Amino acid sequence: MTRPLILDVDGTILKNDLTHEMILAAVIRDPGKALHYARVGKDDKPQMKQEMVARIGETLDIDVMPLEPKVVALAEQAAAEGREVYLCSGSEQSLVDRLGARLDFITDSFGTSPTYNMTSANKAAFLHERFPDGFDYVGNSTQDYAVWEAAQSGHGMRPPKNTAKTRTASGEAVTILEDRTPNLGTLLKAMRPWRLWFPLPLLILVFAAFYKGIADNLWLPLWATLMWMLTVAALALIDDLRDIHQDRRDAKPNRPIAAGELSVTTAAAGLAALVLAAAFISLAILPIWMFPVFALVLWLASKAVALPFGIARSMLTRLTIIIASLSYIPLALI
Repeated sequence: MTRPLILDVDGTILKNDLTHEMILAAVIRDPGKALHYARVGKDDKPQMKQEMVARIGETLDIDVMPLEPKVVALAEQAAAEGREVYLCSGSEQSLVDRLGARLDFITDSFGTSPTYNMTSANKAAFLHERFPDGFDYVGNSTQDYAVWEAAQSGHGMRPPKNTAKTRTASGEAVTILEDRTPNLGTLLKAMRPWRLWFPLPLLILVFAAFYKGIADNLWLPLWATLMWMLTVAALALIDDLRDIHQDRRDAKPNRPIAAGELSVTTAAAGLAALVLAAAFISLAILPIWMFPVFALVLWLASKAVALPFGIARSMLTRLTIIIASLSYIPLALI
């Protein structure tokens, strides 16, 4: 009897994470509910997932979410050999079912129910009971260590470094399909650095004025320019996080978040760092009235009916140039 092949979903058969994108969609649609979801999730993760699915589950466009080609190829090969292939995920059951319906090689799907969180040791126990004669498993995270140890053989898709030391129930090492690599370059790509050249004419004006002795404050425009660059990079991440499903439907290959090259959590961490740095500069160094302007632009850009990225960047550019160039206007008269 051939063993079934079990596929994890988030970061394994899918490049992205269903639960993380559900949290993102829930927060964008109703930011006031974020603390509620956090409180519920702390004590009862299945309940949190159920509430989110009931509220925004239908907005998740699972049919265009990016698949991992190597995992798909492995599953198709198993199906061609007559093996059953299952999905088993910590994401909510109805979402996993929708993904299973998209993939014609899937036999059945198992996800988190209202009473059972299908992760880590819970997933291992469920699969051991469901398939007492053994199973093979493909996963990607530390949550999968317990499952690999219960499986007869295992594969890892960009798993943690210590995965190579993990042994399956048969004593085999986990086979690594693809190593995990740092994604700093992908994060920088998502910030659209090619759009950050706009302050260069201003800086030329600043240095010319400083060289001619017209003004002695070189730091204010430099700090204002840095704040502009940080904020424009943050606006790019907000734009991609907010429009992740639309970008997939439009098949935009240069959007790392939509393509699954950059995780929602990494993008959110990068966004938080950019916003904090820009806020510190606007509060501690620039004129105090710049901070509410900075906050307003970010708020407008993050709304569901949002300020387009280009308009937000244009507004911020004009305001920053006004602040930074006040001391250098006399240069135009020389």
